[in-house]
Amino acid sequence: MSPVYVGLTDKAFLRFHHGHGVPVISQTIAVLEHRLSDEQLRSMYEILCAGPGTRRVHRPAVPFARWRWVPAQDSLPLSVDLAAIDENDVLAWANTQAQYPLDPENGYGWRMSAVPTRSGGMVWSVIASHAIADGHAGLMAMAALVHPELASTAALGAVIDRRGDLRDGLRRSVAVARGVATEARRMVRDPAHRTAVRRALTAREPAPAGEPLGWREGSVVVTFDAAQWNARAAQRGGSPNTLYLALVADLLRHCSLVGPDGALVLLTAVRILREQDQADSNSFARVPIVVDPAWLDSGDLTPLRMASKAAFANVHDVGSGSISRPRNMPADLIDVLPEGLVERLAEPSPITVGMCSNMGVVDSFVPTAMRQGANPSMFMMRGVFQGIDAPRADRQPIALATWFSQFDGKIQWVLESLKPEMAHSDEELVFLARLIAESWDLEPLHVTSGDGNRRTTYRKFS
Repeated sequence: MSPVYVGLTDKAFLRFHHGHGVPVISQTIAVLEHRLSDEQLRSMYEILCAGPGTRRVHRPAVPFARWRWVPAQDSLPLSVDLAAIDENDVLAWANTQAQYPLDPENGYGWRMSAVPTRSGGMVWSVIASHAIADGHAGLMAMAALVHPELASTAALGAVIDRRGDLRDGLRRSVAVARGVATEARRMVRDPAHRTAVRRALTAREPAPAGEPLGWREGSVVVTFDAAQWNARAAQRGGSPNTLYLALVADLLRHCSLVGPDGALVLLTAVRILREQDQADSNSFARVPIVVDPAWLDSGDLTPLRMASKAAFANVHDVGSGSISRPRNMPADLIDVLPEGLVERLAEPSPITVGMCSNMGVVDSFVPTAMRQGANPSMFMMRGVFQGIDAPRADRQPIALATWFSQFDGKIQWVLESLKPEMAHSDEELVFLARLIAESWDLEPLHVTSGDGNRRTTYRKFS
C-alpha cells in the first residue's frame, strides 16, 4: 500500500487556513420534507467519522521527507440545532454553517450539522475543507452514506518507518538541490523572474487579517426543470454543460471589472484521477476557457462547445496551477519552501474570472436514510470562501463561483458572488440570475437566496 501524500494543491488550501488567503470549504446541503431521527443522524455521523475525510497531516521529522495524510483519531462533534427555522431561511442557515472554522491539518477538517424547519422538515449540512476533499472526494464521502462499506481509512494506513522517511528525504534533497540550481540559472537569464523572487524573499510577512468588513459573499440557488434545460441546450447546438458555461459567461459580463465587451474567462474544474489515487484529497485541475461575447450574442452554443472540448483536451497535471506551483517553479522545491514565501511568490491574476464546477447527476449519492421517508426536495454541493470581504475579494481573481448539478429531474445552478463588483447583495444576484435565464429562454422553478427571500427583483443599470 502506497502512502497518500499531501499534494501541492492540498498545501495551497492548507495555506488558506493559515491566514494566507481565505479558507475554501465545500458544502453538501440537503433540504428534507420530513425530519431525520436522532438515531439516523448519529448513524450518518458515525459513518462519516469512519471514512477517509477523517484525516490529518503527518509531518515526518526527517528533513525533506514528504508530508502525508494519515487517519485522524477524532472529529468535530455532530451539531443539531433545537430551534426550528423557516423554510425561507434554509440558505441563510447553510451560510452560517459554512463559516464554521475548520482545522484540516490536525484532523478537524469536516463538520456535520442539521436543523429542523417549522414545516416539519429538516436541513442537513456537511462542510469540509477543500484541503481534505475536492468535489470528487466529497461525493465519495457521500457515497459511504449509501454504501457504508466504503467508510474506511484503510487507504491512509500505509506504515512508513524511519528508514522509509530517510530514503524519501534523501531522494527529495537531491531533487530540491537540482531545483535550486535550475532556479539559479533561470534567475540569471530572466531579470523579471529574478526581481520577483528577490521581492518574495525580502518582503515582510503581511499583518494577520482582521475580521471581515463590509460587503459579504452573496449566495443564490436557481432551480430549473432539467428537461427544459436539456431541450434548450440541444436547440442551440450545445450540451447541458455548454449551456451552463454560457450562462456563467453571460452573467460575468455584468461584473463591472469585466464589462459587456471585456475578456470572458471561465476556470472549469476537470477531474484527473488515476485508479491508484482514489484516496487523494484533490484530483482536479482548472482549465481556462475564453468565451467570445459574440458567441453569447448569437445564442449559438456550437462555438463554445468546440472551444470547451479543445480546452479539456489540453488539461494540465494536478498541482500545476499558479496557486499550487507559483511561477512554475520546480515542484519539489515549492513543496519544501515556507508557506509564506510560496504565497508571496504567487503572482496576482491580471484578469477577473468566473469559476465553474459541474457535479453531474447526484441522485445516487443521496444518503439512504434520506431516501427512506425524509423525501429530499434539494440535494446539492457548493463551495464557500470563509470570511471573504471587500479587501480580501480584491486580492483574488474570482468574481463569480458557480456549481451545476442535477437532482430529481431538476437542475441546480449555484451562484456565489465573490466580489462586490459582481453583485453588492443577494437581491442583486437574484435579479441578474433571472435576467440571464430569461435571455436564454429558461424559466426558473424557484430562486433561493442567502438573505432568506424568494422574489423577483429589479435593478437600475448605470
